[in-house]
Amino acid sequence: MLIRGTVTDADGVPIEWATVWFAGGDHPTPDIAAVTDASGAFTLTAPAPGTYRVGCRAEAHGQVEVTVDVTEDVDLTITLPRDTPSA
Repeated sequence: MLIRGTVTDADGVPIEWATVWFAGGDHPTPDIAAVTDASGAFTLTAPAPGTYRVGCRAEAHGQVEVTVDVTEDVDLTITLPRDTPSA
């Protein structure tokens, strides 16, 4: 089963070179990551049906985790916040 998706910023602009990975789930997950292309697209392969946490980060953006229920191929949009400089 595939988790296909797009990573965007808060304005909906695709983010190239974002890293997307399995952060955990119902089943052991492969220790692999996908990197988004110029259109912000990525693909991960889920090992089995279940619930997974998917992590994502990119330079100049924050890191997020989203929960995905996988029973068949899934389309997902991940929105990354902008990093805010520390004072």
